[in-house]
Amino acid sequence: MKPIPYFERIIDTLAPLNPRPMKTYRGEDITQFEKLETEMMVHTMHCFEAEKLDKIVTIQAEIMGGKIIVYGTTIVPTDEYPFPMFTSEIVQAVNHLSLRADLIPLADCGRDMAYLEKYMAPIETLWEKYKDIPGMGVERYLWHRVMLSPFYAYGKIKYDVEQIEEKALEISIDYLKLFIQFWSEGQKADPTYMELLNGRKRAMLKTMMENDPGEGPLKKALGEEKAKKLLGLLF
Repeated sequence: MKPIPYFERIIDTLAPLNPRPMKTYRGEDITQFEKLETEMMVHTMHCFEAEKLDKIVTIQAEIMGGKIIVYGTTIVPTDEYPFPMFTSEIVQAVNHLSLRADLIPLADCGRDMAYLEKYMAPIETLWEKYKDIPGMGVERYLWHRVMLSPFYAYGKIKYDVEQIEEKALEISIDYLKLFIQFWSEGQKADPTYMELLNGRKRAMLKTMMENDPGEGPLKKALGEEKAKKLLGLLF
């Protein structure tokens, strides 16, 4: 397992957004979650605010003394903007690395062809670039798969794939750069149109929070209340 400069690269790439440290979220102090240490893990969370965005949250969790390392980022637009959410996760385990990266559509693309063309079609080039890496495949969680873009990057990859740590980070950064393009071009949409998109957005985030496989370990390490608040920040 090689160290991955995940946070540094994410923050460097986010520079066009001019992110600012976020100390409160929806009126609540969130500084208590910046670093949490227990016998089981060390969990670091960085939260930022920026124009057009509800939140930027990026984490690193070292579990069981570093036998498992989890990196993740979630970026959510405010309710006025229709561009997708950004999500990234890299997990280093003893025998393999897993990765996820996507721009999650806020619209039901089966009904909204304009959204599909504007926000989903541009992802295809990135997906084509990486889809043939040995170990790349299809998301295993059905509940997650149904809400994703058609060009979601997922892989469970052995370390004998050359430079897989660097490649996994490159995938996340490439998807993030496309998100930043959508952010830079983003305009407020009609409030009536956004009602449907925001309903889907909130439902997806709730589903992610309730089904995240890290919920059990977090509850065990932090207690139910603190774990719920932490997941509520990430999702």
